[in-house]
Amino acid sequence: MENDFQYSSVEVTKLKFGKELDSFKKLANDWRAKGVFLVKDEFPKLEFIFTSPKLTPASVVFCAQIDFTNYDTEPLSIQFINPFTSTLLTRKEIPINFWQVNLPQNFVPGSPIAPLDLLQGRPDDIPFICIRGVREYHNHPAHSGDSWFLYRTRGEGKLGFILDQLYNFSIDILQNYNIDLQFLIKYAQMPKVSMP
Repeated sequence: MENDFQYSSVEVTKLKFGKELDSFKKLANDWRAKGVFLVKDEFPKLEFIFTSPKLTPASVVFCAQIDFTNYDTEPLSIQFINPFTSTLLTRKEIPINFWQVNLPQNFVPGSPIAPLDLLQGRPDDIPFICIRGVREYHNHPAHSGDSWFLYRTRGEGKLGFILDQLYNFSIDILQNYNIDLQFLIKYAQMPKVSMP
């Protein structure tokens, strides 16, 4: 994590953590129907498993840890973790993209559209989700002019908003499984035995 040091009032952060958790629990059945499950609830972090209820067989697609340290002086932090061990994952270990399509103002129907993967990072890096209201987004040098304080009271940093974004740009657009097979052709060889 970028900043595990709690410098804001712990009592205030716990109060806001509890409020966000209560809001989630009121809609827990709706989230469950979408395939989103809260699996760990220990202040200041929550862990959610995102599954694929539209696919058969259903599967765990990814797991996200949401950190409330210093919330909401700072936005929530999102890390992608192994659902069984809680260890951080690199980009290449996360089997899904978070596609966003932004149509230009002068878009002509039928023109090619290039989707943007909101999960940023090189294959061996710990990635971050590039969405306003997320700590890693606002702390990134490319977004230095896009302060968290512009969004803090507008809803972008709320737990429900973050879960919606994670769901909408990944699980909601899953269509089917994509299976890649690789064939490796090797030569069967027998060593030649030389007789003396």
